[in-house]
Amino acid sequence: MINAFHAGDDPLVRVSAEIPSSKETILIAGFPGSGLVGSIAVQYLVEALSFTHIGNIASPLLPAVSLATAGLAQAPLRLYEKGRLLVVLSDVPVSDEGSCTIPSRILEWLCARTVVTEIILIGGVVTGGDGERVFGVATTSEGIEKIKSSCQILPALNITGITGGFLTEACLRNIPATGFLVETNFDVDPRASAAGLSVISSIYGLALDTEPLIAQADSIEPMLQKLAEDVKKSDVPPTAFDEDIMYG
Repeated sequence: MINAFHAGDDPLVRVSAEIPSSKETILIAGFPGSGLVGSIAVQYLVEALSFTHIGNIASPLLPAVSLATAGLAQAPLRLYEKGRLLVVLSDVPVSDEGSCTIPSRILEWLCARTVVTEIILIGGVVTGGDGERVFGVATTSEGIEKIKSSCQILPALNITGITGGFLTEACLRNIPATGFLVETNFDVDPRASAAGLSVISSIYGLALDTEPLIAQADSIEPMLQKLAEDVKKSDVPPTAFDEDIMYG
């Protein structure tokens, strides 16, 4: 059943998708940003665990593009499902203007159709270092306890862009959310994506093998260079690290 829906009478975000099959859902999202860490990670997750495409999201707040893969044109923002897991996958950077509205409308649509029990976010952070450290955040103290042994918790953190938008919306809706920001210093960094996915897989028991992603890194990077250039040209703020405060 395809259930087209406008959030209220607001045409800013349109969702056309099957109703999630699970009564309780964990939402996972990653978007083009620093190192394309989030978008590479969720794309690999969808392919490696054989998620099913259940719908599309359109908005005038997104670039007016359609990515064609092997001749098949797709919406730039899509929904995929596997069991209780629901993934938001984006082929395009989300502008600052859309970073609050799009998370709000997506969650409005979802929460009317399933109980969102948790939100998991992954992205990149530019540090100037040469490692792939994973920094964690959560919207609850219980969430911090769950992730603190698997990633670093910084004393101060300022997360902007759509990742910050999702975290804020989660707070407003009292939905537990965790975010994983992986150290990167490259335009395209699948190795950082693999590092973040390894942490998420360990915490949430996904049994996800990231070795193929690392092995494919050299071939993936040239393919995604155009998207990395689009991110640079957009008004998506880069994720940066400055002493004790990280800006997402």
